[in-house]
Amino acid sequence: MRRFIGWILIVHAFAHSFAGVSHRVSENMWAYVPWMFAMVGYLIAGFGVLRMPVARRHWKAALLLATIASMHMQVWYRPPWATPGLVIDFVIFIAVLGVQQPRIDSDIDTIEMLGPDAVRHPRMLAVLWSVGVLVLAYVVVVLVTRPTSLRWGSTRAERESALPGDEVFPADAAYRIDHAITVHASASTVWPWLVQLGQDRGGFYSYDWLERTVGADIHNADRIHPEWQSRRVDDTVFATQASYLGGRLGRPGWRVDVLQPERVIGLENWGTFVVQPIDSTTTRLMVRTRGAGSASVLAFALAPINVFVFEPTHFIMERAMLRGIRARAEGTRS
Repeated sequence: MRRFIGWILIVHAFAHSFAGVSHRVSENMWAYVPWMFAMVGYLIAGFGVLRMPVARRHWKAALLLATIASMHMQVWYRPPWATPGLVIDFVIFIAVLGVQQPRIDSDIDTIEMLGPDAVRHPRMLAVLWSVGVLVLAYVVVVLVTRPTSLRWGSTRAERESALPGDEVFPADAAYRIDHAITVHASASTVWPWLVQLGQDRGGFYSYDWLERTVGADIHNADRIHPEWQSRRVDDTVFATQASYLGGRLGRPGWRVDVLQPERVIGLENWGTFVVQPIDSTTTRLMVRTRGAGSASVLAFALAPINVFVFEPTHFIMERAMLRGIRARAEGTRS
């Protein structure tokens, strides 16, 4: 039962990821900070119940903090699922602290007294605990840096303003990522680099060595290729070669769903790349991603992967891409 409770608490921690992708909690610190404390608190409580060193001494305090933080976030932010969320938080709190606490404390006291002799496979357990520490550290880093990674380089005015290409996004988009960079070159100099995005063209100006490590045959271009300067709506910007993974995935890519020459190119399921001239020698290059954040079983199940795998990876690669475009455009300006 103790192990079951520990894993329930860990699952409940990651279940909070859905709030991060279905609502704009990162834009409101009164909601974001409690959301972050709730996830970390439930994780520490779960690891503590599983008798991880240090965490096992503070699991009750962590559970109390997580419950208060989670309830505060839901009362303050009032998402559609606030009522069932509050009920689940309360039931878990009462069931664990009010019913199972003596048994959990007894098991923890045993391992505190006997040490490694209290378990059958102490070395394996030590490895698992080490993994748990790494997971907890990774979660903390991602959550602390998430507000910055979701809006790196952009200003509040840019995030709140309407941009060309917004018509392809859901009107009620709750999931938002905005990245931007200033390029000291004209818009007409920046635009050709965007047009030749794609595995079969100029690459993505990011870490192509890393992309090749996972099997994608991508090589970043360092010059403008005239033969790659045509794009139309419904074209596909390919992510990989056709033979990738033996062709089992087809040929992944993004459909061009909006195109205004020297202004905006939109890639379905990625976002819109907007070229905003500041003056004749300065340009703002913005990438806007929007999602409906609709509630569904699949969205709920994939939310932890989105927050802790996709978003950090996407941020690292897209930031490098924007910097790569800037370096190339600034190097070719007259």
